[in-house]
Amino acid sequence: MDALRPYERLPEEVEHEGRTYRLDLSYAAFFAAADALQDERLAPALRLETALGILVREPAPELSVGLLEAILRLVRDDKRPKPAGPKTMDLTQDWDYICAAFQQAYGINLYADKSIHILRFLALLRAIPKDTKLAEIISIRAAEIPAPNKYNQKQIAELTRLKALYALRGDGDSLQEGWAKLFRMLEARAKHG
Repeated sequence: MDALRPYERLPEEVEHEGRTYRLDLSYAAFFAAADALQDERLAPALRLETALGILVREPAPELSVGLLEAILRLVRDDKRPKPAGPKTMDLTQDWDYICAAFQQAYGINLYADKSIHILRFLALLRAIPKDTKLAEIISIRAAEIPAPNKYNQKQIAELTRLKALYALRGDGDSLQEGWAKLFRMLEARAKHG
């Protein structure tokens, strides 16, 4: 999807094969659909059916990989530059910090308000101010340990301790690469469903 212009509304429907579908693109619905598509306990067709059942407000006429792909195109941003360096945030592992940052920075209680559009959620997440604990943790994860000298032993020890304390589990992709992988995975799972 191209960047929205200031006068445009966030997408709430998608057109597919001549029919318009009203969507639930809240961040909660989007993440639930992603979880359904990744759930290895479900048969592939049931994963697709579940994901579409979460995202499409009215019943789809049939299971449609194309419909899921059209929905994903609404929220994917391939034009955003990919950050360099290791992954510094994980939506699952850092969820409490994300919720705290949204509350602190925007007065938004993510535990209570699950209706925020996924595009708005992502825009706000990318703009989290530096005075939040989440931004501090991201900064620690991104910081390089300086070359040792006779003056910085304590600094290195403290940064090493903090990096270990806030280390991410999993692969080393950046946040944007993680989103790109999620969209590719969703599309691949939908195609094989």
